[in-house]
Amino acid sequence: MQTSTGDFTLTMDELRAVAGFALGCAAPVLPLFEKSNPTDARPAAALAAARLFVDGAPRSKLQRVAAADAHRAAGDATDEVARHAALAARDAGAAAYLHPLATRSQLAHILGAGAHAARATELARDDDPVVAEYVLTAAAKRADQVVREVLSRYPRPSAGTTRMTALLARLDHLILAPPRPARVVDDPGPFFHGTRADLKPGDLLTAGWASNYGTRRAANHTYVTASDAGAPLAAAMAAGDGAPRVYRVEPLGTLEDDPNVTDKRFPGNPTRSYRTREPVRIVEEVHGWTAPDPGVIESMKRRMAELTELGIEAMDD
Repeated sequence: MQTSTGDFTLTMDELRAVAGFALGCAAPVLPLFEKSNPTDARPAAALAAARLFVDGAPRSKLQRVAAADAHRAAGDATDEVARHAALAARDAGAAAYLHPLATRSQLAHILGAGAHAARATELARDDDPVVAEYVLTAAAKRADQVVREVLSRYPRPSAGTTRMTALLARLDHLILAPPRPARVVDDPGPFFHGTRADLKPGDLLTAGWASNYGTRRAANHTYVTASDAGAPLAAAMAAGDGAPRVYRVEPLGTLEDDPNVTDKRFPGNPTRSYRTREPVRIVEEVHGWTAPDPGVIESMKRRMAELTELGIEAMDD
């Protein structure tokens, strides 16, 4: 197994894992560059070079040259969104040349693609920091044990004074810090669930079915709310052809805070939004609820579709 040594040892397999992580972070934001720079293929070439290395090709001049070209593309970009998307591609291409030197400057080879992707995405969404947090959280979950082990060998970054240094430090923290224990939910309810499914009292909602939102991947949780407004909004947003419906429900197991709102857009949990991996029983259908404004729903669906195109979906791990 090929290795490189300095302050510690890095194997070629570890470098491929790091490059694969960086590639996974950078690839979703390439369309943000191509949207305003459709004829410039340099960032795409950097991603292609990274992919060749990840897939087993030897590390070569190709990755260095492609990364440098993506850097120049960032300089030529027509806007800041495109610039950061190109820099994400640059860092993915350069990840193959992470050096085993215990210096903070090397962290960009590991974390730079994810941090630039987060910055590009939040700028594309009106400089919304919550969007960046979603991107960073998804990136942290993409980091496997090998990437975490390699990252732990380097000094921890400083949050600094710029948005980019803050994003890089946040990603480092999300990858290495142990997860916080889930808060014990003591909300007395009543609880509600919004959907387009036609359900009857006694029916059980369980995890594992297609989500009502985004790409409709299998949901690991069932979501409920104790807010009067939350369930009608969920019903209106849900996929499907049926009429929006709201049900009063009884969770049969432990509830936890919905991370999509808790400490993201709404610190704490003022929306009283929860989720559970255990069954939820339908108690009764609720009638006479106030439907959300159609314009608000259309705007939210459009925003959700745009985020889905960037690979951003609800956290459901």
